[in-house]
Amino acid sequence: MRKIIITLAVSLCFVAASAQFIPQPLTVNHSDGEFTITDRSALVYDSDVREAALYMLNYIPFKQILSSQKALKGDIQLSVNRLMESEQYRLTITPDNITIIGGGYGGVFNGIQTLMQLLPPKVYQKSAKLPITLPCCTIEDNPQYSYRGFMLDVARTWISADRVKRYIDLMAHLKLNKLHFHLTDDEGWRIEIKSHPELAQIGGFRGGDSPVFPRYAKFDEKWGGYYTQQELKDIVAYASQRNIEVIPEIDMPGHSKALRAIYPHILCNYTPDHTITNGLEIRNVWCAAKESNYALIDDIIREVSQIFTSPYIHIGGDEVNMEQWKQCPDCQRLKADKELQNEKQIEDYFIARTTQILARYNRKPAVWNEAIEGGTLAKSTRVYGWASIRKCLNATAKGYPTIVMPGDHFYFDMKQSPSEAGHNWAAIFDAKKVLSFNLEAQGFTPTHLKSVAGIESSFFSEIFIAHNPESNHYLDYMLFPRLCAMAEVTWCAKPRSWEQFYTTLKQSHYARMDAMGVTYRLETPTVNYSNGTITASTADGSTLYYTDTRTGRGGKYSKPIVTDAPYAYEFHSKRGCGQSKMTGTSHYFEQLKPTVTVTSSIPCAAKTPISNAAKYTNAIARTTRAGKAGDWVEYRFTEPLKCRQIEAQTGHIHLRRCHFLNGYVEVSHDGKQFTRVADLTDGGATIHPTAPIHALRIVATSRTDAENQVVFQSLKIK
Repeated sequence: MRKIIITLAVSLCFVAASAQFIPQPLTVNHSDGEFTITDRSALVYDSDVREAALYMLNYIPFKQILSSQKALKGDIQLSVNRLMESEQYRLTITPDNITIIGGGYGGVFNGIQTLMQLLPPKVYQKSAKLPITLPCCTIEDNPQYSYRGFMLDVARTWISADRVKRYIDLMAHLKLNKLHFHLTDDEGWRIEIKSHPELAQIGGFRGGDSPVFPRYAKFDEKWGGYYTQQELKDIVAYASQRNIEVIPEIDMPGHSKALRAIYPHILCNYTPDHTITNGLEIRNVWCAAKESNYALIDDIIREVSQIFTSPYIHIGGDEVNMEQWKQCPDCQRLKADKELQNEKQIEDYFIARTTQILARYNRKPAVWNEAIEGGTLAKSTRVYGWASIRKCLNATAKGYPTIVMPGDHFYFDMKQSPSEAGHNWAAIFDAKKVLSFNLEAQGFTPTHLKSVAGIESSFFSEIFIAHNPESNHYLDYMLFPRLCAMAEVTWCAKPRSWEQFYTTLKQSHYARMDAMGVTYRLETPTVNYSNGTITASTADGSTLYYTDTRTGRGGKYSKPIVTDAPYAYEFHSKRGCGQSKMTGTSHYFEQLKPTVTVTSSIPCAAKTPISNAAKYTNAIARTTRAGKAGDWVEYRFTEPLKCRQIEAQTGHIHLRRCHFLNGYVEVSHDGKQFTRVADLTDGGATIHPTAPIHALRIVATSRTDAENQVVFQSLKIK
């Protein structure tokens, strides 16, 4: 019996030790005793990992650090064993010492992150105080993938250099090691090119007097920014100390509206019909036939390669509107001269020319998955599979080294539930779905797996600009804990179940994220309504709050709420820096769907007719041209409508695009005379009718945004 009790005690210690880490280590073996870090403890390090030792000083107040010394009793030692794999490590805590041995710099750094997760959460506030006592154990670990990445889009929404460093820190704490830095796109050019300073000085801003048209939000101001080359070099060095490689992306030949706004000569040699855009130029594709374009690319790549140390430069290749090449006589002549089969191979030609420029500066190309569809790109090209699992399988089957990052699992700009902000084109998912990702279950055979270079998650920032982009709250909420789950999936050959992982979040990692100042997403509270009473609860120790939406009043939820208006109450919870989404009873989300006829002054496309805006689904109506002052869309009800609230919105349901830029909502109570009741904000307005409505109309008072269409959707009626 005594032997069984001892075995059980050791087993419980093992479970407790392994359950506190994200990502989970390969092995954790608990042993008797403990070690105390005191103000007499020295940090002793091999010269190869000096930067890692300096990094540790940010978090643990060692009085002295020593290079190439033998550790004495009470010391902490960082050392390298080249017989181990580069990111492999062994962390050993005995009553006498702590030692971290890594196969290289990355291995030692990974061991430091594991050690930090054994320390009190205050270590992440850089305010830990000695002494700190730790249980003795040995942890041996090695990542499943050498590429564990996160892509940050700073082109759509500007993020300062200091804030980028903050996210590098947060990545490092999860042992992620690649930052894919999306620096250019239609909406902005964020990198200083000294030979062409106007690219950043003008292209780094949109709206106001900038030739780059505003999009998604902040339509009435000049807004943006860019990184100087010195700032980018600082970011690269900062990331390198944290075992993170920064991979820059210069997106081309498409996604180049910001560049085109400065250098219109990069476009193809024809005059497009601007009728449907009210005279605005919206082309965004480099001409593949102009030699001057390749000279410009050479200038850009030369300077990019002087800033970034990564062997790869991502050159885009996605969503190229090849109709522009079809209309260009020069591109068609190139196609004939080079005996290219189609426009896809024109892109292959463009990328091959760009690859030659990259090679001149000792760099290799990375592209999005569309770029290999022409069939002739070199197999050494790294492919980022974003569009779907099928595209990833296609790339790996062809032997391309592939970064797996399908949007329906790893695009963290996607909504986490139907009622939250975010995109919805790929999927709606939370951290639980991220953790469930398994390559074999997705159809990857051993042949496919040979070409899987790693896994990456991403955040494209179109929607961020509409959510107080000067704050980290929205981005934090979208990333955490999804990024934690992604770290587990990329590190561990066998990730934990959601129940095990969620236990670690609640018991250990929430407190760490609180110390980091991360506004993480809590699980949604449970809210029910029965027999005239609303009850609410959480399972994570968070505090519940309620609001009566009729009055705006509320407070802490402490007891059931008796009411005959369950639709009026919304709930959310908070715990430390974490917060849940707003939720309510089923009545809170219920919408009315009265029969309605929708008409507009703007014709709609046959595939997306105006009738879609009467279906009360996600179906949308798309017009055949942009809007202008005086255009309208009208919703006429078969029966007079009685309701509490109507949300009337032009543009896409998930972001402000293809909408009436300025305008108003007017309603008719008799079906004939209309009264203006609200001005539009970001293309829409919410009204609260006091009498039955026969018709509602949204009217534009200016041209619409920089698109060639307007989107109409169904009203949301409660």
